[in-house]
Amino acid sequence: MLDGINIDPIAFTIPIGDGFPIYWYGIIVTLGIAIGVIWAAREITKRNQNVDEFFNGLIIVILSGYIFARLTYVLLEVFGGRGDQFQSFLDVINIRSGGINILGGFIGAAVLGWLYIRRRRLNFWHYADVAGPALLIAQGIGRWGNFINQELYGPPTTRPWGILIEAPYRLPQYSDLTQFPLDTRFHPTFLYESFWLILGFVVLVFLNNKFRDKWRPGTLFGVFLIWWGVGRAFIEFFRPDQPTVGSSAITYSFLMAFGLALTGVWIVLSRNNSVPQVFGRRRQRVLKPKPRRER
Repeated sequence: MLDGINIDPIAFTIPIGDGFPIYWYGIIVTLGIAIGVIWAAREITKRNQNVDEFFNGLIIVILSGYIFARLTYVLLEVFGGRGDQFQSFLDVINIRSGGINILGGFIGAAVLGWLYIRRRRLNFWHYADVAGPALLIAQGIGRWGNFINQELYGPPTTRPWGILIEAPYRLPQYSDLTQFPLDTRFHPTFLYESFWLILGFVVLVFLNNKFRDKWRPGTLFGVFLIWWGVGRAFIEFFRPDQPTVGSSAITYSFLMAFGLALTGVWIVLSRNNSVPQVFGRRRQRVLKPKPRRER
């Protein structure tokens, strides 16, 4: 059984001032990013693209990704009526206090990455193709940081793989220990998503190795968006912590994930010249020969 209640979220403390704690969450996320970057750098070389440009863009993408992820989280919390926790600008930007939305971070980072690559006059689709699988493995590993923090869990379950959550880490709807005693187990949502993400990385790497020279650049990125979007949209039904649209059961993250999946479908079709056949044949324009003028 998965029980993380005896794992201290703080890995060690740097003796600076009153002490600067280093959390397991940060270590695990960094490890995931490092593995994703190593694979992506090797793959971008195989595609005969500039690896130095890749690392330059990577710095922009990672930093902007965290900023947009935090801002998206704050914005959705405000939409969900839980914005009282942000009393100052420091509260808004304090990522260490917890709370990021990877979907919003990805969208923001993707836009800035596209602008950077366009400015450098590089082939965007090659870099997008390697970014997709890299993100899957990075996030798949990083989800285990949520396990140590006792977060990203679902509703109560009687399944044997359910996890225990200590009282201080309970969501408000599960804080009543009379109704939900300490031996109550919850769906390990982090585990479901981690499994889907790592499996997706394996699948995409296989497809990439097999069809790298056959698929048009951008196709793999489209497949990534479909895989990631569909999986995250499903996971949202096991995320009682997410702000919902009004009183419905639909979360904002579900809408973003579903939108990314649809975008992936469009990219796959458009990169392989299949959009006209799906959305209706494009009418061919017949050019009539101009009449010859008599001289």
